[in-house]
Amino acid sequence: MLRGDISNQRSYTFGFRCEGNLLKYKDDNLKDKFFNLFRGKTHRAEVNEDILSLMQYIYWNTEYTVFLVIDDENYTKEAQEYLADFPFNQVLNVKSISQVTMMLNTGELNYYIDDNDYSRYEVQSKYAITSKELNTMLKRHYGRLT
Repeated sequence: MLRGDISNQRSYTFGFRCEGNLLKYKDDNLKDKFFNLFRGKTHRAEVNEDILSLMQYIYWNTEYTVFLVIDDENYTKEAQEYLADFPFNQVLNVKSISQVTMMLNTGELNYYIDDNDYSRYEVQSKYAITSKELNTMLKRHYGRLT
């Protein structure tokens, strides 16, 4: 029961794409390939601060739920440890992008956020949006973001 509301409705859920959106991997040059034999792929990751800031705002300042959408093959023990301090409620492991489409169609996810045009197009849903579109929606509902 949230704020006295006893209805069966839940708040909105937002699925943020991890690979290529929240985390962008550096190029594989010879030095990186040799170094990553010992440390793994996650240590090459650069965090997109705009996406992280948006996730933090939703996680800490709204009643909405933040999911992190990540491919099964990339969700290793190392990735779990690296992502442990990021602001999200749950990880959604997907084998293919069609699972995201099903989650949007069934209501498990309300919006899928991905700034990559091609992977967003693969979802084939009007609820697959960019971070800028989500930011605009939140501004309308919650006022100016800080």
